[in-house]
Amino acid sequence: MKNKNLIAWALLILLAIIWGSSPILIKKALIKLDPFEIGALRLTLASFVLFPFLAKNLKEIRKKDYLILFISGIVGNVLPYFLYPIAQTKIDSATSGVLTSLTPFFALIVGMLFYKLKATKNNIIGLVIGFIGTSLLILFSSKSDGFSVDLFGLFVVAATLLYGINLNLVKYHLNHLKPITITSFSIVSILPITVYILFYSTPFLSHFNNFNNYSLEFGYVFILGVLGTSIATIVFYNLIKIKDTVFASMVTYLMPIVAIIFGVLDGEIINAIQLFGMALIMGGVFINSKKD
Repeated sequence: MKNKNLIAWALLILLAIIWGSSPILIKKALIKLDPFEIGALRLTLASFVLFPFLAKNLKEIRKKDYLILFISGIVGNVLPYFLYPIAQTKIDSATSGVLTSLTPFFALIVGMLFYKLKATKNNIIGLVIGFIGTSLLILFSSKSDGFSVDLFGLFVVAATLLYGINLNLVKYHLNHLKPITITSFSIVSILPITVYILFYSTPFLSHFNNFNNYSLEFGYVFILGVLGTSIATIVFYNLIKIKDTVFASMVTYLMPIVAIIFGVLDGEIINAIQLFGMALIMGGVFINSKKD
């Protein structure tokens, strides 16, 4: 039991580092690569890694699941993975990492609106606190000491809304499938879309033909696709098996801290109001997770 707990904590910390480092990796890749190029290449790489898992579990998918799985791929993967790089052309990686913590709030709101989910008092309190924090992050840019609206933060907010929709799709329509089956199918099924975008809507071929000039940036995207998207997902589901979903969800609190640390180490400046907003978001997420 002791060894099991140690493994669980080790996996949790590893997962927080992998997912928490995604914003800084996107930031570094954006030095030379196009936002759409980053999103498309990331998903294409992830598809190849996850294909064996899909092949292994394909038989458990029913015909009526295919459409929902495809929608899940668009809502939970394609759109968010393009929105993050677009957002980070203007906002800091630390801000992006903290805003991602809004996902549980949107999952709650979508559940309440469309699936008759009942909110608790702590849900409502956490929601209000979280959105106050979000407003502070967006309305007080780190590039200014005062009021300075940074609307590109809304791209990350939109991505977390899409994640919230996807979580409800999975919970209420795909609950009979293994999580790894859902993830592998939803990402592999959109491969034709991501490959088309990569080759026909981005400067990928030009960059690849000058690989030596872009090798570092391609390396960052490789880590995002293989480690941050594919392997991290596998680690997450193994963590749930070893412990439970409540323990695994603690990564939500650790990811923003990792993102902030990487951002500060890279020279990002966080003003006092933004720091307060970040604290409110993480506090709101914590309250939201507590039972009344």
